[in-house]
Amino acid sequence: MTAELRPRSEWEAVDLGLALVRRDFWSLGLVWWMGMLPLLPVGFLLLPAHPFWFCFAFWWWIPVASRLVLFKLSRSLFGDDPEMKEVFREFPRAISRRFFYRMFWARFSPWRPLTMPVEDLEGLKGKDYSMRCRVLMRRGDSSVIMLAMWRVFLTFWMAVTMFFTVALFVPEGVGEGWTEAVVLWFEGDTVIPPLSLSLVVVSALCCSMCLVDLFSIGAGFGIYVNHRTWVEGWDVELAFRRLGNRLRGVAGVLMTGMLAFSAAPVDASESSEVIDGVLGDEDFKIHEETIRVPQLDWLENLNWGGGSGSGAVGFVEVLGLLLKFGLFVGLLALLGWLIYRYRHVFQRMGGGGGQSAKPQAKVVMGMEVAPESLPEDVSDAALRMWREGNRHEAMSLLYRGSISWMINRGGVEIAESDTESDCLTRVEHAETGHSDYFSRLTLLWIKLAYGREEPGDPEVEQLCGTWPFSERRTG
Repeated sequence: MTAELRPRSEWEAVDLGLALVRRDFWSLGLVWWMGMLPLLPVGFLLLPAHPFWFCFAFWWWIPVASRLVLFKLSRSLFGDDPEMKEVFREFPRAISRRFFYRMFWARFSPWRPLTMPVEDLEGLKGKDYSMRCRVLMRRGDSSVIMLAMWRVFLTFWMAVTMFFTVALFVPEGVGEGWTEAVVLWFEGDTVIPPLSLSLVVVSALCCSMCLVDLFSIGAGFGIYVNHRTWVEGWDVELAFRRLGNRLRGVAGVLMTGMLAFSAAPVDASESSEVIDGVLGDEDFKIHEETIRVPQLDWLENLNWGGGSGSGAVGFVEVLGLLLKFGLFVGLLALLGWLIYRYRHVFQRMGGGGGQSAKPQAKVVMGMEVAPESLPEDVSDAALRMWREGNRHEAMSLLYRGSISWMINRGGVEIAESDTESDCLTRVEHAETGHSDYFSRLTLLWIKLAYGREEPGDPEVEQLCGTWPFSERRTG
């Protein structure tokens, strides 16, 4: 590992990705431009008469270069820095891998820096790909959207900056021809710009897109690695691997001794039945979530022209129009960031002194606690399961029913990531009147779920007989 893996916040993960790109900036830049090599013949054909279409083709081909950068960046993180010939062998796969999906359907996706590692590094497709992306975007959806807005703003801002920096050193006679071509273009006339102007504008846009995409891929990869660390505990796994390497010799001796004295055969069919039984438990049920994305049709009705030019417009007015567009995009990005940064203020203002309208948890610790997922009479159903021998399911039903009542009727704010001790602390602080019963139930549930210590029949019958949450559920 060439970086420290630990659970980070979203923007710390972005900083990690940016640091990885800065460390290998020149080699990653070379790899990126290697991915854009097929666009060079197109440039010779389109640049003199159609610079706009060349810029569009250049932008459309960027995911191929991004895949090569991701290939090198991911292997460099794990200490396997690929040589240029390995990157070149990856080039055909970067073009052909799910070409129509990546280059057409998902080309406009703002989540591309985060979802591309799922497709390229894990090799997932179809439902597995969609499910994996939904899991990863639960933690970093807002940061990825903010990065997408900044990508648009920085691309145009850097391109304008590069263009006017070059324009400061253009000879006077050439600069007048540039100004005349820009004025005619803003007035709507069809004109072929001078080749020198096309070269400067296209070069500024291409360099800007290169820099922004390099660091965008790095930021998305940092968020992806951080999500894998949170979800799968990569930092813990690496710590155990380091410990295992230190104890490798001792472990070999112990393993040899265990194999020498072990005589009990293992039945493969019996093991598979046990595994299927565990995976068939309700706690391993896959939950699906549908999110509606609002349609932003109002953006198409905005007037982006900034007014119509009449007469001879000077070079300064052209600069003003471009700066006004950049300022408008920057203000939108700043407004979105302020709303996200201070969203807690709006939540407090919207309640009018009452409780804030936070979404209630439907799943806690992987267990379904929505009212519609529970039977009408929880205590009777749990007691029946217990007498039928389904001990774990009976206690799970009692615990789920109590948490569901606490959330929907008791007004206790329980989050999906809360543990048993967190739930008990929240219930005690909420003073719902049933904290003693919930404490006793939580203790028995922890002993059964983690210690495999089953409570006695009288204890379970007492829990079901004194079930205090007998009020009719509300959806």
